[in-house]
Amino acid sequence: MEELKGGTGSNQLQVFPTARFFEATRDLSLAKSSNDLLERLLKKIEDFFAPEVAAFLLRDQASHDLRYARIVGDKANQLQDKIIKRGEGICGLAAETNQNIIISDCARDPRFNPKVDHLPGLEVYSLMAVPLRQEKKVFGLVALFNKKNGRQFNLDDFKLLLSLMTISELLLERTILLKHINELEEFDPLTEAYNTRAFVNYFQREVARCERYGIDLSLLRVDVDYYEKIIQTFGQEAGERVVSNLSFILRKTTRRVDLVARIGEYEFIIMLPNTNRVGALKLRERIMKILESQNLRATGIPYTVTIEVYSESGQTVSALSKVSEISACLNQVNRKQMRRKYPSPGEELEENILTALFSGPK
Repeated sequence: MEELKGGTGSNQLQVFPTARFFEATRDLSLAKSSNDLLERLLKKIEDFFAPEVAAFLLRDQASHDLRYARIVGDKANQLQDKIIKRGEGICGLAAETNQNIIISDCARDPRFNPKVDHLPGLEVYSLMAVPLRQEKKVFGLVALFNKKNGRQFNLDDFKLLLSLMTISELLLERTILLKHINELEEFDPLTEAYNTRAFVNYFQREVARCERYGIDLSLLRVDVDYYEKIIQTFGQEAGERVVSNLSFILRKTTRRVDLVARIGEYEFIIMLPNTNRVGALKLRERIMKILESQNLRATGIPYTVTIEVYSESGQTVSALSKVSEISACLNQVNRKQMRRKYPSPGEELEENILTALFSGPK
């Protein structure tokens, strides 16, 4: 429900800036992360409304208190991390009741509490407060205080802010869902090798199969030598060409039943089912010979690799999990799975805000 009390009459409404709004929504849609989107939103709010203060207040999901987490304006340093107790003031009311509020003239509105709603060093005479919602749940609040030109916020301002907030909520949900989709993908987009998550899933299944049927399992760990020096000398794009070329060679050299995974910036793991150490060493030798003759011709950059071989059989296959690089992959994937447990978009947004967006003053 939108709270319009305190708005101006229709004779004071301004022409809705359709072209500017279109440009703003296009810019918001280019955001690459939740943090980026919220930063862009505050910048657009500053451009559209020229408030003395514009802020994003994060709602604590346990206490329901509000904390000033991102502020635009001269009072940013004074407001950073300021706490508003649950339900106090206009911002607390908006968050607690999940309503959008505009107060054009604070002196004439009985809901306005100067002790709570006035900001340090700023006497508030007009404000707007709109909750940020995901799945009908309030996670935060955008609040605007005063206009720099001394005028009051009006209904046109209010409608424009509501439109920006609605677009932002949809884009936040899209950003989070796209992130989930990317995490469900099995392949590394640069090299087309399997990613760490896929490797861990297939590796765990293969270990269980080998233990049950007493068969062999081997791993090859392939690292590009002096990769950082390649980057420093030839640039990042050259480094990407190297790992892409290496991935292509590894995938073309191995069998269809083998699995090639990129587990680091310049690290690969090859999983060789039903292959003992002798077979793994033969593959290692074949890869080294191919790289010696092809890498310079394909990339223009002479690079070498180090290949380590690990092999186990039957009941000892689980020992491969203790190889440092494999153990790191397992821990990384397990931590992500334990932390998420398939969260809703709203829960993911809350986690992003709490752990990354607003961990402290900028």
